[in-house]
Formats: sequence, structure tokens, C-alpha cells
Amino acid sequence: MPNDKTSSAPTSVAGKLSLRFLLSGRNRTGRWLILLLWAASTALSIALGVVAVELDWSALPVSLGEHNFHITFYPPLIIAMFWLFWFGFWWACIPTWITTFILATHYGMAPGWAFLFAFSDPLGLALIAMIYRAIPGAIAINRPVNSLLFILVSFAGAVISSVGAFIWSHATQSPITGLFPIWEGWWLGFWLQNVVFVLPLLLLFDPAVRHWQGKTRLWQRKHPGRRTLQQTLLVALTLICTALVYTWLSAYLTQEALSIAAFSRDAHVWQPVALMAKDSLKAQVVVLGILMTAMALFGVYLFRDWSARLTQSHQQIMRTNRRLNAEVHEREKIQAELQQGYQMLSLMAQLDSRLHAANNAPDVIAVLEEYLPRLLPQMEGVLCRITPDGHTEILLHWGRYALMGRQQAEHLELPDITDNWHNPHLYDPDGKLGIQHVIPLLSDQHLAGAILLGQPPKEDRVVKQVLHTLGEHLSLALTNLRLRERLLDEATHDPLTGLYNRRFLYTWLQNEFERCRRHERQLSLLLIDIDHFKALNDSLGHDAGDKALQGLSDHLSSMIRHNDIACRLGGEEILLALAETDQRNAAAKAQRLCESVRSLQLFTENGQPIPALTISIGIAVFPSQAQTPSDLIRAADRAMYEAKARGRNRVCLAS
Repeated sequence: MPNDKTSSAPTSVAGKLSLRFLLSGRNRTGRWLILLLWAASTALSIALGVVAVELDWSALPVSLGEHNFHITFYPPLIIAMFWLFWFGFWWACIPTWITTFILATHYGMAPGWAFLFAFSDPLGLALIAMIYRAIPGAIAINRPVNSLLFILVSFAGAVISSVGAFIWSHATQSPITGLFPIWEGWWLGFWLQNVVFVLPLLLLFDPAVRHWQGKTRLWQRKHPGRRTLQQTLLVALTLICTALVYTWLSAYLTQEALSIAAFSRDAHVWQPVALMAKDSLKAQVVVLGILMTAMALFGVYLFRDWSARLTQSHQQIMRTNRRLNAEVHEREKIQAELQQGYQMLSLMAQLDSRLHAANNAPDVIAVLEEYLPRLLPQMEGVLCRITPDGHTEILLHWGRYALMGRQQAEHLELPDITDNWHNPHLYDPDGKLGIQHVIPLLSDQHLAGAILLGQPPKEDRVVKQVLHTLGEHLSLALTNLRLRERLLDEATHDPLTGLYNRRFLYTWLQNEFERCRRHERQLSLLLIDIDHFKALNDSLGHDAGDKALQGLSDHLSSMIRHNDIACRLGGEEILLALAETDQRNAAAKAQRLCESVRSLQLFTENGQPIPALTISIGIAVFPSQAQTPSDLIRAADRAMYEAKARGRNRVCLAS
């Protein structure tokens, strides 16, 4: 099947049906119907041509008042015009040439002259096809102006085809006086046939034929050709040549007839010649007028089409300029976004480096306080932190207005633990603050702070990218921070009791010894051991012993100051390091601990009461009793064993 060029019927009167498309198409029924119709019309043209010759329908005299004309009726040309109009030039040219050639040779013309003579009518058909092909756009024959164009174009084609009369005259050696009626009848008959027979039938049947052409999907669309200007100039030149040829032929025939009649005194000879010269002169004026009208109408068509093309080209240029301006604007916008994106990436890289260097959640919040206004200047935002007592404190706000005031932050109630920290409704229950995005800052599943953001600018891809990247970097930084905190906690704390371990104790004591030396302060160690702990494990099991250790550890941690530490040395031994505490205050503290532990009530996992605990405490003081952490711990250990030896549940000082 042909491509889209053959998807519908032609839009011009000179519709073209390509034989290649016809033979390659899938519409076999339409293909054979057209070919059979073409063959039948060729046979009919030959038969009608024979009838026209036998009945002598050539140069029939017609009188109109004082004017005498000659008309030739040649039916094959009527059939050819329909093929030209609906199918294309070659579909009309071939049957016309075959018909004329067969008739000429059959009635005695030499084959050479017959071959040349047969091109006369196709020459006129070619001019008609060329004129219509040079006119761009669709031409509906039912419009009056297009019907007038058809009449004028038919006249031009008739005149140009009438040169066949001279070939006939030379081939048959007819006298010059007999040539004029043949010539006049040729072009006048051709033209009148188109006006009287072809045009009415075209007006009547053209819509139905066009509809049928569209259904067959074999006809090519008419597109303005690349060589439209060349075709236009060729048509104009042909029309001018037609007018010149007609003028020369008319003058030549008249001159020859007058030269013959000039030597005769017989009125029967020179009077017809004079009348012929008179009619020829009048006909020449009419023909030239018709040809000039055809040229003018053709020019109007071309001017209208060229004006439309200029308008279309201007509109296309305007559309192209608008598109180019839009592309330039879009490129400038993209370039600005790229520049902004590059700056944001640079800031994000600095932020990422600072975030990964943070040691805790307050460090992260301090870094964000510096970088958030620079990363998101187009948005309203608030950076807040959660205080130890659970209140929301605003650290920073930026943008045109503050999303949340201090009073609103103070009255904001947030849950301790939730999986929905990203929900804006959690921070803006009434929806009056305009909070659209939330980036929570989590530390060990607890909310340490939050970034509250308003509505981002529309179609700002950089802001969206910054929000996405900021969320990823914060998530990664906080995850790493939580991992470091967990690793640090595992490295410095006892997993059973949650107290500091021996490693942390030695590090802390080393630093504290240096501080006490600089400031001449004292440091006391209380080494605590649970009395009869083995008997507890043997009687109630190790789970009860673990519960006793955990309960005692929690109790001791609650009894010391924030600058003191509690450590598990191993087994049931717990050490308390009391900063800036002398021996007297340390002994008093130890005595209070012994009394409070005796009243401590603890239970096993299944709710069974654990017997009351007692503890033995040994006290050693820096710098009076040791100069190094190891020596001070050994001194406290000796004092603790002395308390055990004296009967347990008591306090002993290192000597």
C-alpha cells in the first residue's frame, strides 16, 4: 500500500493517479476496475473517432448573424478530458494519441506524419494539466471563478493543440484556403466541447467521483511542489507563446488567402477570402482577449497563493521567533538553576562535612543553624530543638515571616516516641501555621529537634532537590551519629547495669587526677560489694542476681551528683568516683548509701521478692592515700575487704 501521500483523493482538479501506486496497492477490485474502464474508454474513443471521420464532423460551418464560424466535433477529446481531470495527464494522453494515430493511418496519412500528427491533442491536454499543476492548493470546480478558469484554460489548450491543422495540411497537401476552416474548427470545437459537454458533467459528477477516489485510497495528495516558481513561469511563457502563435497563424493564413485572391478578378474567389479575413481579424481580437483574461485570472490565483504563503511564512517566522525566545528563556532559566544548583551543592558539601564531624545532636543543630538560611533562602523555615524537659525551643527562623512563634512553640506538646515525626500535622494541629514539610532530627529514636518548612516555590527544581538531598544527608549524618553514640556507649558502659565500665573509669580518673592536681582538689573512690551475693545466686538463681545488680546500680546512680560517675568493676563490685570530695564527706555519703540499700525493695522477673541487700564499702582518697588511679583503686579495694572482715554491712577507710 502506498504511503501517506496516497491516503486520500486528490484535492485539485488535476488529480494524479500513479500507475505504480495502482499496481502495488491492495485494492485489487479498484485496480482492475480502473484498468478495464481505461481500456474500454480507449476502445470507445477509437470507435467515436471513426464515427466522427465517417460522418465528416470536421470544420462544420456555423453562422451567427453576419459571422460565419467552423466547428469540429471530436468525441475522443471529451472522454480524454475526464481522464485528465480525475486521473491525470498520462491517463488522458495515451488513449488520445492512440486514437488519433490509428485514425490518421487508417484514412491514408503516412505513418511518419501520423505519428507527429497524433501529438496535437495531447499537446493541448498537457498545457491544461500544466496550468492546473502550477496552481497551488485545492481548486473546487463548482465555484464560479474556478469554472471560469476551466473555460479559459480549455481555450488555451484548444489553441495550442490546433497546430495539428498545419501538420494535417502538409501531410495531405491541402490548399491554403482549406486550411483556415480546419484550423478554426479545431480550436473552436475543442473549446466548445469542454464548455458545453465537459464542464456540466464535471459539475454534476465530480463530488461522487471524488468520494469514490477517497475510498480507493490510491490517489496522491496535491502538495505545493518545490519547483512551483519554475512551473508558474513556464505556464506564463506558454500562454504568451500561445497568443503569439495564434496571432501569427491567423495573420499567416489571412495573408496567404489574400495573396491568392489578389490575382483574381472573380468575385466568387475574392469575396469569401475578404469575409474570411474580416472574421479572422475579429476572432483574433476575441481570442487575444480570452487569452489575456486567462493570464490575468491565472495571475490572480498565483498572487492570492503567494500572498497566503507570505502570510504563512511570516506567521511561521513569528512562531519560530517565539519558540526561540522561549528556548532562550528556558536555557537562561536552566543555566540559572544550574548555577544555583552548583552553589547549593557546594554548600551541601560543606554541610555534609560539618554534619559528619558532629559528635552529638546539639552539634548537628549548631551546624544547621548556620547553613539552613543559606540553603533555603526562598522558603520560610524554623529550626527548633527539644529541651530535656520536653519543650520546643526555637533556635532560628528565616524567610519573610516566622512559621511558628515562641509562645506557640512553648505550648506545643509532642509525644516521646512515634513513627510519624515527618507529619506536619504533629507540629501544626490546627493547620494555621502553614507548615508543609518537616525534617525531624532524631537521636536514639528520640526527637532532638526539627526543621519546619513552609510552601516551596512552584516549579523550583533546585529547592526540591535541596530538600531531598538535605533529608538524605541529615538522615545519614544522624544515623552515623546514632551509630557512633551506640558504639561509644557499648565501649564505655556495662551492658547489664548500664554503668560505666573499667575502661572508661581509668580514662576518666586519669583526666580527673590531672584536674585535681592543677586545682589542688581531692577525689574520693567508694568501692562497693554486695554482701552474700553468691548465696543469693545459689538460692534464687542468676536471673535474680542480675536483677539485684541492676536495681542496686539504678539506686546508686540516682544517689550521686551529675559530675560523679558510677562504674562496674566486675562481678558484684561497683565503684563510685566522687569529684572534689574529701574523706569526711565521702564517709558520710557511704554511710547514707548503706542505710538506703538496706531499705531497697527489689523483685525477680516473675515478681518474687528479693531478700534485703547489704553492702560493704571501702573508701580511698586522692591525693592523701594514692597518686595514681590504679593505686587508689587498690587502696579502696583493701578497705572494702577490711569492711567484709569486720562483719560486712559497714564502711571502712583506707589507711
